[in-house]
Amino acid sequence: MNRGPIPPHVVRHGAAVTAVRADNPGALTLTGTQTYVIGTSRLVILDPGPRDDTHLVRVDRVIGGRPVAAVCFTHAHRDHTAAAQEAAARWAKLRASAETLSRLEREGRPLADGEKIALGGGLQLRALATPGHSADHVCYLLEPDRILFTGDLVLGEGSTMIVHPDGSVRAYLESLARLTALRPTLLLPGHGSAVERAPAYLDACRAHRIERVAQVSRARKSGARSLQQIREAVYGDLPASHHQAAEVTLRAYLAYLEES
Repeated sequence: MNRGPIPPHVVRHGAAVTAVRADNPGALTLTGTQTYVIGTSRLVILDPGPRDDTHLVRVDRVIGGRPVAAVCFTHAHRDHTAAAQEAAARWAKLRASAETLSRLEREGRPLADGEKIALGGGLQLRALATPGHSADHVCYLLEPDRILFTGDLVLGEGSTMIVHPDGSVRAYLESLARLTALRPTLLLPGHGSAVERAPAYLDACRAHRIERVAQVSRARKSGARSLQQIREAVYGDLPASHHQAAEVTLRAYLAYLEES
């Protein structure tokens, strides 16, 4: 079906995936939250994003009247979920982990780890419990294409927050290992651009985290005690807009070192 010209906020990734970027750029959201329309004949809408009528209309145009099986979420953070009520009213029942639905205080059908949603045409979307950024985080694998929707576990650029105490470095590393073992062909993150060299990128994310743990350990051994001192030793001259995110993640690294 020809759904007309593609506006600047919309990027197609083959026949079965279209990304619609919301107008909520920022230090943590990069260029904005990505909403994904997944499928060809029967669709899933993943992470409807902020409560923004213009964004929802753009998503509607991509849907183009096709049936929607579910509105799914990667996790409960509001830049991905604030439009949950509007999305359910427009398109379909909410589907997410039981923990995400509980945090959102929304009715929906819980998705179990490994559960699949059939999309027709031989496509299915598989939910993968991937805690780390947050305890309720879920990634999704489009099969048989092996396109991986990474939410906030892996961004299109830079590194994500590990939101201590809800997030965990140990869980994050375990989730990365799980994703790497799937050998995805493409990563589609909640923020930032698509990543084509997926396995290598996931390996680099793991190496980065392990090096950060080592840097935090070295900073403590050299006498840094306060979060500010450790932040300055590890991150250097970081913009003030990133201080809070860095310190939340540093708490996660410190907890990991205490566990080890």
